[in-house]
Amino acid sequence: MNSKVKTIIDKSEYDALCLLPCPIKVPVETGFEELIHKIGSNCSFTYLVEGNANYEVMWMDESSHVPRKEELPKVIISSGVNSFYRRDFREKAIQEKYFKKVPGADEFVNSELGDLQGNYYIMSLNCLVMVVDLTKLNGRPVPQSFAQLLDGNFEKEVAIRGKKSKYCETTLFSIYKDFGMEGIKKLSKLVGFGGHPAEMVKKMISGVKESPTISIVPYFYAKLMKNNKKIKIIWPEEGAIVSPVTLLVQSEADHSLDNVVNYFVSEQVRKICKDAYLPHPLEYFEFLKENNYKLNWIGWDFIEKHEVNQLLIELNQCFK
Repeated sequence: MNSKVKTIIDKSEYDALCLLPCPIKVPVETGFEELIHKIGSNCSFTYLVEGNANYEVMWMDESSHVPRKEELPKVIISSGVNSFYRRDFREKAIQEKYFKKVPGADEFVNSELGDLQGNYYIMSLNCLVMVVDLTKLNGRPVPQSFAQLLDGNFEKEVAIRGKKSKYCETTLFSIYKDFGMEGIKKLSKLVGFGGHPAEMVKKMISGVKESPTISIVPYFYAKLMKNNKKIKIIWPEEGAIVSPVTLLVQSEADHSLDNVVNYFVSEQVRKICKDAYLPHPLEYFEFLKENNYKLNWIGWDFIEKHEVNQLLIELNQCFK
């Protein structure tokens, strides 16, 4: 058994590769290490559990070939609508049966988040909401929706995750889905800040002059400011933008990895995710029902109809 940390990934180097959102990385890794300790010498595999934000490259850029099954880890966890959602990769993976159904996948297969083909298991939802610094409104109304935000007078006062013309793909895809390229152009005029959500939160809490009026951040980071009377958290009327945490398991994964897969779909991991406001879809459905909220998931139809890697390049060009 072996774990390594580095910033560029050799796709064939690991049996299990888990790139997780920052809020759940440490507790999930701790539980995983406990599992490894229990397995002991009975099983040997190479793995990496790391924060997704530590990697600036996608698995496949727009010019790279689609990897063969043997070039990929047997167990993969990744965050966001990334290269695994590329049309050419999905078509090859489905046609050649790269992946198999994960235990528990049938629980929500009939929901909008369930992959009917059984390849992609969304184990956790990272939902993005708006956070408003009330001290910077200067009489302007608090936008209650992304539509109101786009039509509002907040030029260069909005923050989203990302920088250097590589911005949050789920935010861009969702705005494009609902408002088209015109919506992306409006958003590009509003965005004046980029970076990691933790940086946005720090700026808003500190009250420095050069800080965003409105930030689009994961619900986890928004909740860090829930007791700050100068801050208002807005769950947008269109729904919070969904960034999926996806589990993929190769169809030919050795049975020695069953414990690994079972851990990542276990109640233990579900609780970790729930406590960090990145719960399993079934738990989010209950939360939404109780709070009369919506989710804004781009949907499998959008993913099927668009070449997401190429589209993301086009959308980011508006921010140059």
